[in-house]
Amino acid sequence: MEDKTMMNELIDTLHTEQCSLVVLHEGNINTFNGRGVRTLYNILNDEPELLFGAKLADKAVGRTAAKAMAAGGVVEVYADVISDQAFDVLRDAGIKVNYDKKVDHPTFLKIWEKLGEAD
Repeated sequence: MEDKTMMNELIDTLHTEQCSLVVLHEGNINTFNGRGVRTLYNILNDEPELLFGAKLADKAVGRTAAKAMAAGGVVEVYADVISDQAFDVLRDAGIKVNYDKKVDHPTFLKIWEKLGEAD
């Protein structure tokens, strides 16, 4: 039960603190603002240990973010919105995935643009 409680805490933090990414690593919760994919790549390059064995809550997860999560050794992901492709990448990597809404790639790109993620 504790496992689910921690994930719920991450999701609550994602929504109440208006951040783009919440990472739980070794009992510590880290919040990040800014562009989700870029944030993930920065973590992967600068402090990859933060992702290894971590649980993440993210506003929007697309294929590129999912690949970064898989490469980083993330074990569980929650997304407000996830693309079909991202879901497949995470599932194929053996990562536990929960989401509020799963959409096709074109729909995901539109949502992503609304969130200000697209260049």
